[in-house]
Amino acid sequence: MEKVNLISIQSIKNNSVLPANIDEDIIQIALSEATDLELEPLIGADYIASIRTKIATDTTTETDNFVLDEVIEPFLIYATIAYAIDYLHLKINNKGINVSTDATLSALQIKDKDSAVQSVKQKMDGYKSRLIKYFATDNDETTNTSIDADSTFNSMNIYLGDNIDYSTQYYRERASKVNYYRRGY
Repeated sequence: MEKVNLISIQSIKNNSVLPANIDEDIIQIALSEATDLELEPLIGADYIASIRTKIATDTTTETDNFVLDEVIEPFLIYATIAYAIDYLHLKINNKGINVSTDATLSALQIKDKDSAVQSVKQKMDGYKSRLIKYFATDNDETTNTSIDADSTFNSMNIYLGDNIDYSTQYYRERASKVNYYRRGY
């Protein structure tokens, strides 16, 4: 069976700043990534599989429709946009990675693009918080959401090194250059 989207590409276009003529293949890839990497860790694969089956067989309940429309859809719209921005901004071809441009349009610089991504991520985080609160208290055994749940996006593109105190090493290296530090042999 083909993978069923929890929201439609058209719904993403209608409820966001994306233009009507946007490349739907890119949006589909981003929607799949957002569902698999963002939504699934928050609410569980079993629940998503169940909802996909209900959508495919047209057996969603009133509660399912509420959850899809009011809880999942707003989150997936912004998560999809957040995942799509890089794909829409940069194009990979056999000449390398290039900035996407048209004859009358030039792409933002990377730093400006990152600022736009931050705005989208802030909205996504707001809807994510609402989604987590809903599923943490929904009394549904198929959802495994805890109030401390998190997903992949917050760990991407950021590296925080270990907090290591290098002061002793720094002192020894500095002191040995002027013969103040001597090892006891």
